Amino acid sequence: MRLKRFWERHILLLAFLLPCLVMGVYFIVRGVWPFGNSSVLTVDMGQQYIDFYSYYRQTLLGHPGQLFYAFNNALGGDMFSTWAYYLASPFNLVLLLFPKTMLDLAVAVMTLLKYGAAGLTMAYYLRRRGWRSLWPATFGFAYALSGWMVANQLNLMWFDGAVFLPLVLDGVERLIEERRPFRFIFWLTVAIVSNYYMGYMICLFVVGYFFWAASARKRAWKLRVKEFLRFAGASLLAGAASAVLLLPTLFQLTQSKGTYTIKTIHWKFEYQPWKMLGKFFAGSFNFDQMPNGQPNVFVGSLVVIAFVLYFVLGKIRWQERLTALVWTGILALSLMFEPLDLLWHGMQFPVWYNYRFSFVVCAWLILLAARALRFLPDGINVWQLALSLAVVLALCGMVWLNVDQFPYLSDQQVLTTFLFSVAAIVLLSVRADQRKWTPLLFMVLILGESTSNMALSLNQISYVSHSDYHTYTEALREGVDKLNVTTPDRIGKTVLRTKNDAMQVGYWGTDQFSSLFEPSVPQFFGNIGQSAGDNFAAYTNGTVITDALLDIRYWLTPRTDVIATSESPFLPPLSPRPDLQRETHRGQTRWLTGYENDNALGLGFAASDQILKTKLIDGMPVTNQEMIMAALTDRDYQTLFDKIDLAKPAIKGGTWSAGIVSKKKIASTTTVTYTFEATSSDPYYLKIGSDFTDNLVSLTQNGVAVPIYDTFRDSELLNITPGEIGKKQTLVFTLNKDTANFSSVVLYRLDQSKVTADLATLKQSPWRIDDSGARHLSGTVSITKKNQVLMTTVPTSPGWHVTVDGQAVTPHKVLGLFMALELSRGTHRISMTYTPPYLWVGLVVTVIALLLILLWWWLTPRGRHSRGAIRPE
Repeated sequence: MRLKRFWERHILLLAFLLPCLVMGVYFIVRGVWPFGNSSVLTVDMGQQYIDFYSYYRQTLLGHPGQLFYAFNNALGGDMFSTWAYYLASPFNLVLLLFPKTMLDLAVAVMTLLKYGAAGLTMAYYLRRRGWRSLWPATFGFAYALSGWMVANQLNLMWFDGAVFLPLVLDGVERLIEERRPFRFIFWLTVAIVSNYYMGYMICLFVVGYFFWAASARKRAWKLRVKEFLRFAGASLLAGAASAVLLLPTLFQLTQSKGTYTIKTIHWKFEYQPWKMLGKFFAGSFNFDQMPNGQPNVFVGSLVVIAFVLYFVLGKIRWQERLTALVWTGILALSLMFEPLDLLWHGMQFPVWYNYRFSFVVCAWLILLAARALRFLPDGINVWQLALSLAVVLALCGMVWLNVDQFPYLSDQQVLTTFLFSVAAIVLLSVRADQRKWTPLLFMVLILGESTSNMALSLNQISYVSHSDYHTYTEALREGVDKLNVTTPDRIGKTVLRTKNDAMQVGYWGTDQFSSLFEPSVPQFFGNIGQSAGDNFAAYTNGTVITDALLDIRYWLTPRTDVIATSESPFLPPLSPRPDLQRETHRGQTRWLTGYENDNALGLGFAASDQILKTKLIDGMPVTNQEMIMAALTDRDYQTLFDKIDLAKPAIKGGTWSAGIVSKKKIASTTTVTYTFEATSSDPYYLKIGSDFTDNLVSLTQNGVAVPIYDTFRDSELLNITPGEIGKKQTLVFTLNKDTANFSSVVLYRLDQSKVTADLATLKQSPWRIDDSGARHLSGTVSITKKNQVLMTTVPTSPGWHVTVDGQAVTPHKVLGLFMALELSRGTHRISMTYTPPYLWVGLVVTVIALLLILLWWWLTPRGRHSRGAIRPE
């Protein structure tokens, strides 16, 4: 009894600790390191966000310039918008408390803290609405472990929206009750700044919430108009206070994600509405639901039943219930009707993780359920009991009879939810809040059902092991350290765990995976035969030409003497580069060997101005590379890649028709075999078509696997340079699917002598950079001929301020991506500094907004009772 009274007095602490404790125990049971070899890294958390968190630590602990720009963002790119989307959460400060070698543990701790914080803020909101005893922690737990939270654990930056939403709503209530908007302004600003994407959704939701909250109070129309104007003004000030972050980010969105905005809206339902019913059952989430599932709105049986009862309680003003019904209808339509769905997502369809705004729906269900239960302190009457039973039987019966339409559900899960629903009805029937143990029984019910949903859902997800993440990261870090790079040059590698490896370890790389990726970068990568997509670029299959052009001066590749042994760490192969062994040796670690590319051209060099006129051709990587070399050296176009005729391949287990190979039904495997012999030591490249993506085929050369990156959308060049001249080479493709089109398979030999001569010409006048940082470059270049430019491989961006000999100039955009400067003969000093566009404008707007907020506060009478607080009935 004493323990119960203690927790009732410290209910907010309990609301925070309960989700932390339950999820912590689950992590321990799942063997999350240091309690096992698992982690919380899965899907994008393991392939993207963990690397951004490492970049976050690097930025705050020694490289502040990376806040604005970073050369470990592909070939270089804006980072301010990336920071705004992924890294502005105050919870990320937890990452600074852990060493870089324990980053996955730091993410696990941060995940627990966000679960706890969500429970805490919801409990705080309910306590402010008059709830006492264990009830705030009970509903807080239902919110913290709701279906949306569990399903989006891997999208940790979105959790901030769920954490701050109850505080924003409490601010709305205070604005209405006390006519003081400052808590609302503060928390809405915090929500927007911590994650503008979730903040945008909160802004949409609070509009409906405001009208509902206002309808709960009797007001004269004049007062209602003033109330709305106060709300609108406060909302605008919150947005303006966030301008220093929002304006640069919105501009960057127009250069990246915003270019994919949907322009044609289909007025249709995205799925049959009744199929959303399955999402109210425990365990209604699995991996298959990530790319294309229904909204995750699980909140527990008690909440669903109480939510329904809310609309039939006569003790609640009919105006309030009508407003709630209208807003509920809008939210329900938003979960299935395409135009509204697009509106919530900023007019863009999500790539995976659909209905990302459904955390506001979970909150709405809980808020109305809690509101209903406030008016039922002595339980439900007979007709309310009958209504509750009818709802439960209809819902469970509908899903039970059509369980095959819900692939994420089993009969056992339906039965589990039915039993919890019956238990909820029983407790509602015997509820008597004067009995001290009643709130505890409801808490046990919510804890049991929400925990069941969490375990059933997360048990269906696989995670990256701690050892795979840790050993790879440390092996790569040791390799980079061994290279001892002191110049502003890029590093390439033939292994890849994620496309953000460079951000994880902290070096100038080539790859990137980000929702805010500028389309021009993947477009260029695809044009030169590299893997690329809408939001990623990976330098998977470089040639001698592209290595030199992009200034990939250093390389890391697995040691040939240990890669095949059982002692080798998790080093996922990216591409075969046998030609690297001809480069200058830079040392080795236990796992990796370093090389230096003597042909690298640096970040800039003098070249012919013909490059200003060069336009790349989609789907022709060989021709594009030849055109680039011809334009840079001011010579006529000539062939550098000699086409080698391949005999018709040998087909086993399949049929050949006009280049298309189809599996025979009786064949266990289907292979396509080509053979050739190398006549020189020049590099050999095999061109494959874009339809070989998504693991369509696998390839071996003389029995050794030749990796094909699993995702790309353009033709690629695989390096298959033989180790010996004159030895027969056998290339065997194995079909992983029923058909494959081999008509685009072409073998080329690169004329090394011609390329080396061209590169030697371009190396004569390099841009000698003597001062470099995350957002600035400065150095000299000597122009010896007329009609020359400084060709750089620094991606152009409106944020770059470029000067030549102290005079501001506007660079040209070449090859659809890079900056080039027209220069006269002589030696010139070139300086480049990056500042996010609209940063200073945003700062001015923020300062003005803060001054206006301060003025409003100064002019507002102080004290809750200064104007008469009006509370809901």
